Order: sequence, then C-alpha cells, then structure tokens
Amino acid sequence: MEWPACLDEYEKLVIRMNTPRVVIDNAVCTPATIVKVDSARKHGILLEAVQVLTDLNLSIKKAYICSDGRWFMDVFHVSDQNGNKLTDESVITYIEQSLGTIHYGRSNGFNGLTGIRTDGD
Repeated sequence: MEWPACLDEYEKLVIRMNTPRVVIDNAVCTPATIVKVDSARKHGILLEAVQVLTDLNLSIKKAYICSDGRWFMDVFHVSDQNGNKLTDESVITYIEQSLGTIHYGRSNGFNGLTGIRTDGD
C-alpha cells in the first residue's frame, strides 16, 4: 500500500481504522437507489466516488455532501440509464467493493481486505 507523502502517521492510522462504510438502499427513495459513503476525509475522494458511479453509466439525480473537516458523508441518489433503481446484484456489489476500498487506491483485487455489506442504517 502506497501512501501520499503529505499524510502524517496519525492520518494514516485514522484511514486504516476507518475504512469507508458503504450502504446501498433501495427501500428509502421511490425513484432512485441511495448510495451512502461515510469515511475519513481524503483529498480527491469525492471525485473518485463520482467516477465509480459514472463509469457504470449511472445517473446521479441528487447528491448531498457533508464534511466536518476530518470525516465526510456523501449521499447519492442514482438510477440506471433507463431511470430505474439498481437491481443487478453484480453492479451493487461492484459499487460496494469499489467505494469501500477507495482509500487504498484502485486495484484489481482486494489484497486481503474484506468487504462487509450492511442493509439499512
């Protein structure tokens, strides 16, 4: 795992201890799937999250972004190209895995990381 030079040891520890929590919810909103990402803040992470969603040709209908300087929560209302909620389990799993490992950079495998799926809050 390669860290940016600007991170001090404390910031690295915070990131390791608080890997992103990704929740995908189809029950809360009628017209869209809710994708929530909650984690320690990192430069460029919002761009990376949006890139994962747009790479899948998903439409972001709304987005709420909150940060207190150290932590962030992004909530995206997304739908497929036809305006429907996400129902394909492989797409949902890909989003969870991609966003759940975003602090560690993109990789082809998980290299020992475990993804945990949570349903609801």
